[in-house]
Amino acid sequence: STRIPKVQSMIQEFFDGKEPNKTINPDEAVAYGAAVQAAVLTGKWSYQLEDLLLRNVTPWSLGLDTGSGIMTKVIERNTPFSTKQQHTVTTNADNQPGILIQIFEGECAMTKDNNLLGQFYFDGIPPAPRGVPQLEVCFSIDANSILNVSAKEKCTGKSCQFTITNE
Repeated sequence: STRIPKVQSMIQEFFDGKEPNKTINPDEAVAYGAAVQAAVLTGKWSYQLEDLLLRNVTPWSLGLDTGSGIMTKVIERNTPFSTKQQHTVTTNADNQPGILIQIFEGECAMTKDNNLLGQFYFDGIPPAPRGVPQLEVCFSIDANSILNVSAKEKCTGKSCQFTITNE
């Protein structure tokens, strides 16, 4: 797709008019990347790859929705593993007993346009005016691409956890 003139002009426009480097053959770049990945996966490492550092990153932003339909990004796209990020959410109504926390991956502003990974209901929130109870939601990704989502109510200390794997 980088050979398409429209894509090239969009890339140039994105980078404030800077001309893209066209000296690299895209097919060779893909083949080189595949060869390096194969060497890593098979364990056939050579001296030519000694100074190479490969890091796994999140392919999509990870976020949550608590009922508004809006994607709240917690971990941005291309964040290296392992990582841990937190976000505070609160109730939308007076005396709300719980919050449905839905976990999404994607780049769209609306959750309906993103991929739902899982959800859990955090209940047992003490009666209070809307916006007063606060839940600290933590997204943690380990080196094995396992996403752990935990929520802790700040006042009572009650917590729960949800795990999402690639399977």
